[in-house]
Amino acid sequence: YPIVLAHGMAGFERIGAINYFYNVVQDLEKRGETVYPSQVSPYDSSQVRAVQLAKFIDQVLKQEGSCKVNIVAHSQGGIDSRYIISTLGYSDRIAALATVGTPHAGTPIADVALGLVPGFSDAAINAILLAVQGLTSNEQGRPDLKANLGQLATATMRQFNAQNPNHSRVKYYSVAGRSNLSQALAECKDSEWPNPSGLDFLNPVMAVAAPVWTVTSPNPLQPVPNDGLVPVASARWGLFLGCVPADHFDEVGQIAESGPDLASGFYHIDMYRKIV
Repeated sequence: YPIVLAHGMAGFERIGAINYFYNVVQDLEKRGETVYPSQVSPYDSSQVRAVQLAKFIDQVLKQEGSCKVNIVAHSQGGIDSRYIISTLGYSDRIAALATVGTPHAGTPIADVALGLVPGFSDAAINAILLAVQGLTSNEQGRPDLKANLGQLATATMRQFNAQNPNHSRVKYYSVAGRSNLSQALAECKDSEWPNPSGLDFLNPVMAVAAPVWTVTSPNPLQPVPNDGLVPVASARWGLFLGCVPADHFDEVGQIAESGPDLASGFYHIDMYRKIV
């Protein structure tokens, strides 16, 4: 089946020579795959984004003459895709969904930005919002993401999961990123892939959010394992393929990563080959 790539919050299809899933389409096409990178509203709820993504899938099915597609989604793109399957009734048109760094159980980053976690100043919250916008946005200036982040709050995702259970006709797979020089041994166990030995240095853009993982951890001396924006435990959904030593931006090769990371050995191109 054709592969549809679904981007996350603040996503874009291409800015100049840089595409969101950096060089993933070109690589997979060279390997004989049919790949379509989608584009939906960068800052909106998954209910809105899902309708846009569903129309894109309809176009792909018509153009390819195929009865189904496989979706590979990053971050919020995985939430959009699950809504398409369970609420919009596309279980007969989607064979499999593989998510990478998707906050299926929500993220405390969204909780903090929405003012749901005490102890953070407006300045700290604004810094976190800028980190979320980070490297993967074609929007200029200070972002206004609070409405969008409401989708990814932990309470919202509990309700979302109850309303959008997995469908038996669709295969679900997931990958979690781990950064902050942590192997997250407990969170990454029981996976299809072995937990890599490499350790990742968190992108400085997301370092401003580091205190969130300590404040929201049951053990203040041990921050919640995460990729900078999404907890490892939240990214696990369906058949858990495994963890990769990568932060949220590394997972899609941003910005313009053209080879394996010197420290961790992670290369996003290799990961997407394995997923496919």
